[in-house]
Amino acid sequence: MTASPRIAHVGNIANNAYSNAKFQRRVGVAADSYNYPFEFVFGHPEWEDADFDARLSLFQPPDWRAVPFTNGYARPHWAKYISGRRLPYGYATYDEASSHIGLSGQLLDTGRVWTAVPGNGATAGQKASLAVTVRRLIRAAGQRYAALARQGQPNTVERLQLHILGFARLAMNYVWAWRVQSGLLLNDRLREMRTDMREVDLDSHIAQTGRGLRPLDYTDLTCWRSFRPLAQDYDLTVLNGPEVTKAALLPPDRPYIALEHATMRTLPFEDTLQGRLLTLGYQLADACIITNPDVISSAKRLGLRHYRFVPHPVDETKYCPGETRIADEVHRELRVALIFFCPSRHEWSNGSDSKRSDRVIRAFGRYVREAEPTGLPAAALVLTEWGTDVRASQRLCRDLGVERRVVWIHPMHKTRLLEYYRAADIVLDQFHDAVGSFGTVTVEAMACARPVIMYFNPKVHEWCLEENPPIQSALTAAEIYGQLVALAGSPERREAVGAQSRAWVERWHSWKRVAQAHLELYREVFDRRRNEEAVRALEAIEARMPAAGV
Repeated sequence: MTASPRIAHVGNIANNAYSNAKFQRRVGVAADSYNYPFEFVFGHPEWEDADFDARLSLFQPPDWRAVPFTNGYARPHWAKYISGRRLPYGYATYDEASSHIGLSGQLLDTGRVWTAVPGNGATAGQKASLAVTVRRLIRAAGQRYAALARQGQPNTVERLQLHILGFARLAMNYVWAWRVQSGLLLNDRLREMRTDMREVDLDSHIAQTGRGLRPLDYTDLTCWRSFRPLAQDYDLTVLNGPEVTKAALLPPDRPYIALEHATMRTLPFEDTLQGRLLTLGYQLADACIITNPDVISSAKRLGLRHYRFVPHPVDETKYCPGETRIADEVHRELRVALIFFCPSRHEWSNGSDSKRSDRVIRAFGRYVREAEPTGLPAAALVLTEWGTDVRASQRLCRDLGVERRVVWIHPMHKTRLLEYYRAADIVLDQFHDAVGSFGTVTVEAMACARPVIMYFNPKVHEWCLEENPPIQSALTAAEIYGQLVALAGSPERREAVGAQSRAWVERWHSWKRVAQAHLELYREVFDRRRNEEAVRALEAIEARMPAAGV
């Protein structure tokens, strides 16, 4: 082993794997991150650290080679693409990834796309041409399916497209599974996959339970072939969010940590393949990281013993107060004095992942109607155009007569999002009573010394926070309105709450503190696994780390 154990962070949901690896590398840990080339664009490192002017589709990541970065960003060598193959299980460059799996899209798992391409009775040139054509069609269909599946209030044509594409996806999955299970019409790739499945049947967590996976089950496990060799190559694997389902495939002698990312509230208790695999992945993990304090009840229900709260990684040296031209532009164009900023996705439902963004709009409508006539400063509301209920939110703005005071912005990468945090006078996040805990939006805004209004439930955090953040809590539209009035009417209060917020982040949520919490947990895992060399290496790294917090 090197001076540091090798850590793999897999499944880059919201760039958490990338950020955790980045912070750990700052202190000397040999950490790598892996994301899918066809992943939701929020899960690409470029979305976190690059600056660019291009307007991107959320569900169709670009060819990053064609996007000019204005800040000179270059993806680091340790931020890799998972391949979907056994070997190599990862690609270091976009060139490699796109040539092998970039065209696979989201309709089918990477490892299966090639199986749909005929392998007999054609010349090499014909095979290549047909392969490219099929892959492009699959990519286009997959991207359309993904976009429609995430879109709220589809019209009749969109619903029809969704049903047709969904049926095509299901049919292709069944054809693939039949070929694997029957042993008919096999090509080299399918034969390799059958061998990999036999390995899982013989030596894996799922095998130890006495259960197994059908070929059709693998269609829900994206890039599954890469996970076993990856885990065998690293000293420790951290599976993020939905990737915890892949723990079932890993050899029992390889340590792994399951990192919860809104995937422990209800999903493990659903009678689905995903639910059962998540339950298995959490229960058999060497340790679990909880990032949402409200899921403590789920952890207890699952019978977990080795778990710990570690917040989402946020770099307070990047998210900090600063100047921006955006504030002047909004003030001038809309003739307002204040900016309220709500970057959360639009979700009105009562589901556990809802943001209840409708309450923000209703509170703002009341502020314009009732508070401004009393002399409070005129304000604009900046909203991001994403989420299943965007159309409903736009309609509500019109119904309330405030559409001219609302600025709709396309979802933007984090470097530009930072400018809006800095431009805002007040930031609003999520308002669903089933959650009551904060995510990255709240902490990023607080790090920028901005007062944040969201629903914060102190009881949910009693088990994991020594000091509650100075969040201005509100749940209903009326309570949000009350907080807006109190903050809008007092520049001194806004400044004081903002300063307290920044100080709290520096004390309890700094990148050093997050990295330190991870390393402490890794050391405990290695200690239980009796890997003394890894324990000593981490102890040496921790001894050299600068102090976190105050």
